[in-house]
Amino acid sequence: MKNKLLLGALLISTASLFTACSDDNDSNPSLVQPTEFTLNTPAYVNETVDLQATSELQLSWSQPKYTANNAPLQVTYEIQVSPDNKFTVSTDEAAADESGATIADYANIARTTTKCTYTLLSSDLDKALVQIKKWKEDEVPDEQTAFLRINAFIMENDVRLNSLVSNTIELKFNPYYIELKDAAPIMWYLVGNNILDGGWSNNPGVSSLPMFLQSDYPYDKATGQGEITYLNYFNTDGWKIQPQDFNWDLGFMSGGAANTAVYRNGEGDAGNIWCEPEGYYKVTVNTKTNECTIVPQDITPKVFAQICMSGSFNGWSDTDMTPANKSGENHVWAFVMEVPAGETVEMKFKEAGSWDTNWGYGNFDGEVNTCGKATGGGKNIGIAEGTWVIVFNDITGEFSIIAK
Repeated sequence: MKNKLLLGALLISTASLFTACSDDNDSNPSLVQPTEFTLNTPAYVNETVDLQATSELQLSWSQPKYTANNAPLQVTYEIQVSPDNKFTVSTDEAAADESGATIADYANIARTTTKCTYTLLSSDLDKALVQIKKWKEDEVPDEQTAFLRINAFIMENDVRLNSLVSNTIELKFNPYYIELKDAAPIMWYLVGNNILDGGWSNNPGVSSLPMFLQSDYPYDKATGQGEITYLNYFNTDGWKIQPQDFNWDLGFMSGGAANTAVYRNGEGDAGNIWCEPEGYYKVTVNTKTNECTIVPQDITPKVFAQICMSGSFNGWSDTDMTPANKSGENHVWAFVMEVPAGETVEMKFKEAGSWDTNWGYGNFDGEVNTCGKATGGGKNIGIAEGTWVIVFNDITGEFSIIAK
């Protein structure tokens, strides 16, 4: 009988399982090439982990000695997975060979960290195994051995320097089938005193507001990394930017001054972001580098009292969208829509009470698109089955349709 490890057995205090990173206060470190560092053996090493029944796995490792006195230095860590303990050809390298002759024997987990601990999502690990082994739905084995190691490096201007890999640990898993497709773009959400209902909670379209995908941006097909934006009128109230899982320790917080935001990455909370003076600002998040810019905009757009959605779902009448700003001037609007299974609805954005100002998108009526820049009098936008958070910007015509 399989010895399956479920989620409850994994949620043990990280402090009791792993060694901590070393620390040093040398204010003038000199960079050296380390020779080794240790991926710690987790408590579940002798278990068979059921990946479909388990949400996450905890990993930790020692800090490589990148400076003569092991002084603090920001190191990036990447988790690597191989079913055969070879680590010679990555899935990214294999995908780059259009002939298909290159065969991958390991995968890099997309989400990296700068800390010496990591919460590995079981779904990410399972997806990596499916990518490497190229299992069909009826070919997934009951049990699969996998080898994990950590790749450490110094990131400088998107260039990896002084790479070093850890030891390898062998683990056993019960994998499951995942249909491989391009990764969805990584989404971040705004919350704050003046965002939607001001509730600061994880309720997309009600308390948290998704930022905008860019229809012309080349998002990474494997990781979903890229740039997302948000343009609106901001007052001086506080706000933050949260990841999809709403882990407050990994969101964007104040950079210590108005119009600045920094990635928290598990560090102490520096407080809420704010804009000053109030006015138009464009917020851009790079989901690859976890950097955020907040740039004032010299614009004077038309102000609409209300934007609506009209379509086949409401008999082409007006259904009010919710203003992104709880009070004051606003140019971004949100709506939560549930489309029944097997159906596709058609809709447009419009000014309340009139068809003189309306926006559509696509090559033909009913074409399904999840983002774009709608234009005046454009085609009806198609929305497929599912529950969606729809956001629209009446300045730019941008819209995003995000699965809730």
